[in-house]
Amino acid sequence: MKTTIVTIALLIRFFTNLLAQSPRPLPTAPNTPRISFVLKNTLGYSRMFLAQGPGIAYGFTMGKRETTPKNWPVGTNLYFSQDGETPGALILTVTAVDGGKTLTTGTVTPIETSKSADEGGVKFQLHNTSLLPRKVTLVSYAPGETGNSTYGFMMGMKGNKSVYFPVGTKLYIANSDQVDVVMSGKRIDSGKPFMIVKKEDAGKVIDLN
Repeated sequence: MKTTIVTIALLIRFFTNLLAQSPRPLPTAPNTPRISFVLKNTLGYSRMFLAQGPGIAYGFTMGKRETTPKNWPVGTNLYFSQDGETPGALILTVTAVDGGKTLTTGTVTPIETSKSADEGGVKFQLHNTSLLPRKVTLVSYAPGETGNSTYGFMMGMKGNKSVYFPVGTKLYIANSDQVDVVMSGKRIDSGKPFMIVKKEDAGKVIDLN
């Protein structure tokens, strides 16, 4: 009898270990219909985003005015994101009626069409003092304008970027948090600007420290 009990115990342990080592099926995404559409970056600068939905979760970056086809499950949310993993502000949610449409990321206006020197603007250059490439997001508040303009661009190591702005424009080198504030419709011009454009700045090279 004692031998039988030991044998049964050993068999139970054997099959328990065997089951523990056997591969188990991974959970699958629900059978949610997918929608094909076009996503367009209308922010005026490059930005990182995060897509999260049924069976989908990934971060990606879109360049300025970039347009890409997407095929996402219905119910997928598109967020702003700083690292491609953590969701920020919600931009949109994909619905069944979005098939074939062009969905956009926002409506922040770029400043590429700011007044040129012939129209009363001041032309100068921004200089990247670093030996590394740098992404810059400029937020500007021009005299007589109720809103702001936002302009994002990449600068190479020790590179220069020519810009035009009206005299009196307040310029801010915005970090990601400030960009989110601006995109929410709020202002950041209560703080000290990077510079206020003067007539004497024409032709100068301004360092970005």
